[in-house]
Amino acid sequence: MQMDDLYKIVLFSSLILIVPGPSNTLLLASGFKFGVLRSLPLVLIEMLGYTVSICTWGWGLVLLSQDHPWLIHLIKLACACYIAALALKTWKTSTSGTHQVERFDSWPRHLLIATVLNPKGLIFASVIFPAASFASLGSFVPSLSAFFLALAPIALLWVSLGAGIRAQYLGRVSGPLFSRGTAIVLALFSATLTYTVVRAV
Repeated sequence: MQMDDLYKIVLFSSLILIVPGPSNTLLLASGFKFGVLRSLPLVLIEMLGYTVSICTWGWGLVLLSQDHPWLIHLIKLACACYIAALALKTWKTSTSGTHQVERFDSWPRHLLIATVLNPKGLIFASVIFPAASFASLGSFVPSLSAFFLALAPIALLWVSLGAGIRAQYLGRVSGPLFSRGTAIVLALFSATLTYTVVRAV
């Protein structure tokens, strides 16, 4: 693996990771609800989720999809359905009228599933990571390390942004209003993903 390839992974991964998506939205919401310190473990969860996703796409599904292209559409639909369910749950929480303290326990699970199903994983495996990355474990580890080098600061940025909104650095935003905004963003991601699948079929 050449250093130029690793630099490209860091650069192009950063450009994709900074774009709002389901994982970033959950990191933003976690920073808002629980603060930076409590949300730090979610950065590791996102790393794990993308590792599973990239490995799956890179070593298995990309080759399998040559004979079974419907598998890609099926996974995208599963992702869209899960994100839609998250959006509905978030919206119901914001309109329930209760003010109970939300537990952190379920957030790692939600983020892990959303990240594993995130279509960005396909882009990383098929476009950003060189084909040589999947030739051996010795080639894959440096590529994944370069990817983590891009992911960690961007994940922290989204968490910090959420915490900054809560601290009113970016204006006054109520908890229910923020939850509804999060739900709308997630719903838009789900609808967009569903549309791309329907259009491709």
